[in-house]
Amino acid sequence: MSYRKSELTKDLVFKAALELMEEKGYRGATIRDICKRASVSVGTFYSYFNTKSDVIKDIYLSGDKFFLESVTPELEGKSCFEQLRLFVRYYAQVNLETGLDIVKVLFNPDNEWFRQTRPMQSVLEGIIRRGQSSGELRAAWEPEMLVDYFFDHLRGICYSWCVYDGGFDLEERMAGSLTLLFEGLRV
Repeated sequence: MSYRKSELTKDLVFKAALELMEEKGYRGATIRDICKRASVSVGTFYSYFNTKSDVIKDIYLSGDKFFLESVTPELEGKSCFEQLRLFVRYYAQVNLETGLDIVKVLFNPDNEWFRQTRPMQSVLEGIIRRGQSSGELRAAWEPEMLVDYFFDHLRGICYSWCVYDGGFDLEERMAGSLTLLFEGLRV
């Protein structure tokens, strides 16, 4: 029972932090404001998170968990291009669900979580390796390098989406871009 209450409290603090970051931006959302919104003490915040950055870490961990547990099983039995399309669609959806204002917070050169190789990228690397093994993708490039380039590309689209305040359909733009990119990689 205590564990369940603890998880509910952490979730309450997490949601309050995200709401305030959306309203006031990352820097404008103070820990004191987060605690006030969640109706918890500052000490309670520090029971779950060391910094506001740790709240962001949970966003990344949530996305990685989604890709490992939900997306990976959907890839089975599909061609490389179909797997890439699914990956891109879900990547766009994760960013859309995270919300434009929070994604703007994430696209910050000081964001340590943005620069780390994460499980989501391992899922993409698996797609690329299988595509190269099956002859659907050129094997001239190392899969790790292709993952880096692929994420540079997807993040560039997300960055543009942020710059234009969500002024285009993110999923559609990523899907169209993938088609062009894939044509260059196809054997």
